[in-house]
Amino acid sequence: MLSAEKSEPGLTVKIDIGDRCGDPLIRDIIACYVAGYRIIEVTSSAMSSVQKKDIHQIVNKLIGPEILEESRNKVTIQDLLSSEDLQVERALKRIRTMVKSMIQDSVTSLVNHNQDIACDVLQRDNDVDRLNLLIAREFTEILRSGSIRKETNAITALNYMLASSNLERMADHASRIAEVSSQLTCELPDEITDELVSLASALGFLIDEAIGVLTDADSQKANEMIDKVGEARARSQIMANSSQVKSREEMMVRLVVLSSIERMLDYLNNIGELTINICNANLDA
Repeated sequence: MLSAEKSEPGLTVKIDIGDRCGDPLIRDIIACYVAGYRIIEVTSSAMSSVQKKDIHQIVNKLIGPEILEESRNKVTIQDLLSSEDLQVERALKRIRTMVKSMIQDSVTSLVNHNQDIACDVLQRDNDVDRLNLLIAREFTEILRSGSIRKETNAITALNYMLASSNLERMADHASRIAEVSSQLTCELPDEITDELVSLASALGFLIDEAIGVLTDADSQKANEMIDKVGEARARSQIMANSSQVKSREEMMVRLVVLSSIERMLDYLNNIGELTINICNANLDA
């Protein structure tokens, strides 16, 4: 059961979690965080150690919230991050930098058989998730308060949130490539590794360009960027359709890794379209 009330420092929500634990409990707390509640009071008539462990786990993965009070059957979480400290554009650019490095490093781990780099990529995926949730929370705060901040408006904030979500999915695919890297035992042919390194570089360039045209709200450059995405897609498809496959593992790289690259290009295309949406939505602003 969930109830909400206004309080002087902000919104307070009270959750009676009953015997819920694991993902259902974690999703409840994330939902309250994204909704912008400043204080989350989690209660249960008989809170278990497993439930408390889940609560601590998710709080550690969010930006701002801290556990300020804990008793036998109650955990109070308070958001210590001031709403004035939040800037959607700055967080979005931070995600951009992180996703670029994850893609580059995931391909490096694949080409060089470096499992340490692959593990590092997987760990960084959590940091991208945290920032993505922070941006979603900031958008909710703008909607709730009705305020138009100097650096952005509600329409722009919505599209920044959607762009962040697309970048977060790209990070997931970089993690997928890192997972393939950790399982690979064969040597890949030079023509594959060279093309993968080249595609990773192209993805990094396109990510920079996509977020740049989004924050500048430049529809012309967005269309140019979408054309470049198409060129990169054609390169990846040629590589995927090559008949020169020497082993099952090489086939796995072609199917899984190139499939992830295809999906990342789709997400970049989405961000380009978001830019065009912003430009048209703000024509009369």
